[in-house]
Amino acid sequence: MGFFHTPKPNKYRVEPRFWDPEKEKREARERRIKAELGLTEGEYQAGISRGDFRKGITDGKWDARAVRRRSNMRLGVIFLLLVGALLFILYF
Repeated sequence: MGFFHTPKPNKYRVEPRFWDPEKEKREARERRIKAELGLTEGEYQAGISRGDFRKGITDGKWDARAVRRRSNMRLGVIFLLLVGALLFILYF
């Protein structure tokens, strides 16, 4: 017996809300058939692949001047919207 009470850790059990074994079997069968037929449509591909950064630089996508131009254009539009909103508030 100790001086301090140390509680035991709570157990965390997640029970699924709904499980359809027929759907799981059907999806497994579809995956197997697609693999046998060689159908690979709809597979997930990562958004960034090897060489994308270098390709973006050579294509001019991340060119400093182009990035600065887009940023300045965005700031100009925001400025015009704020001025328009201010004039609208002052005169109406």
